Amino acid sequence: MTGTPVARLAQWPAAAPALAWPGGGMTYGELAARTESLAQAMAGLGAPGTPLAIACASRLNTLLGVLAALRLGRPALPLDAARPDLEACLAAAAPGGTLTDEMLAAASAAVASEAAPPVAIPPDPPVLLVPTSGTSGVARVAMLSAGALDAHVAASAAMLPVLGATDRWLVCLPMTSIGALAALWRTLSTGTCLGLLEHFDADDARRFMAAGASHVSVVPAMLAPLAASAMPPPRGLRCMLSGGGPLATQAAMIAQAQGWPLWNGWGMTETCSHVAVCPVDENWREGMAGRPLPGAGIEIDRATGRLAIAGPMLMSGYAVSGLAPGAGLEADGRFLSGDVGEFLPDGRLCVTGRADDVIVTGGVNVHPEPIEAMLSACPGAGEVAVTARTDDRWGMTLVALYTGSVPPTELDAWARARLPAASRPREFLRVDRLPRNAMGKLLRTRLPALRRGP
Repeated sequence: MTGTPVARLAQWPAAAPALAWPGGGMTYGELAARTESLAQAMAGLGAPGTPLAIACASRLNTLLGVLAALRLGRPALPLDAARPDLEACLAAAAPGGTLTDEMLAAASAAVASEAAPPVAIPPDPPVLLVPTSGTSGVARVAMLSAGALDAHVAASAAMLPVLGATDRWLVCLPMTSIGALAALWRTLSTGTCLGLLEHFDADDARRFMAAGASHVSVVPAMLAPLAASAMPPPRGLRCMLSGGGPLATQAAMIAQAQGWPLWNGWGMTETCSHVAVCPVDENWREGMAGRPLPGAGIEIDRATGRLAIAGPMLMSGYAVSGLAPGAGLEADGRFLSGDVGEFLPDGRLCVTGRADDVIVTGGVNVHPEPIEAMLSACPGAGEVAVTARTDDRWGMTLVALYTGSVPPTELDAWARARLPAASRPREFLRVDRLPRNAMGKLLRTRLPALRRGP
């Protein structure tokens, strides 16, 4: 289909590896044939041009369903079938049909007839409908065009270590995430191989990287398990790209000490993945997102203090029933993120927190992330999340939830020695675990309930 990597499948050598997973893989010729077969089997599922939802447990099936939808000239809506707001996502995107693992398994047994001509589509419509993570509120579905995805791929390639024709990009992320979808777009656009893990396992990931991965996409929560082994990083690995959430100093220091080629990216679904990136080296500090990608304009919005993004990699808007095209974008076409930050004198971007996570205590605006970073550096603290409770005097006071073994009194002493009074939690509660989504992002909306207990 013109405008997506599906149209480019035939331009790569048929025998070249396109997909790989533990125990299997597909060449470009095999992937093209499988895509054609699935597209023919799914052609009658919903009206032409309507979105096609893919709600599969298998990451490989999700990928194949996305390609089949694109081959039919229909926007693909990859969904985690277990997400609690699944019905809201379906209502927003209004797909003409939904693919499941069972449907794809049955369709895979069919034999494709002669390939049909590519489907003609209008210039640059949405080709991917990707729900946002919804960690701080109701999930929304971002509409991403082929042009925006192509712009991201080109701009990212200008800054990350080069992805060569014989390389392999491993994704340890769900295929419903923008990080994995961008990696798929990246490899199919360049004729390289995409590596898949159905579920993240640190040992499996290490073995797979040792077998030939040059690049890998992870979230920060995966770094500690990967670093737990005494084995050095695979020799052929040139780029470990961390994204999807803040990178903590402790995780970065461990990766640096072991020699992992760690990079940190900042971006979101609405920007087709990262729009700023940097190597995590001796000059890196917590919150540093690096330099904007070529073509990405990032500035601090004067009215709100939030980071605003402009550029060709922006979404077309949110798929929201009843709203005009461009919903979710400012009148001037920028996207106003929920993050706040600052620029260093040399032009590098530092993300300091989230505007919508601000806690107002005693008239002071407090961002949880820097406090969490300071507390998590305390030996034995484990993971730390900061929330708040109401207070008659201060309006709100801070509460630190942590998973480690350190006594609350010691963590309190650590905080008193390092944090100003307004940023110091007044209560420290040990919990079994912190609530996170499939991408490892902290679900802040669930913290108050965790503080109150069962």
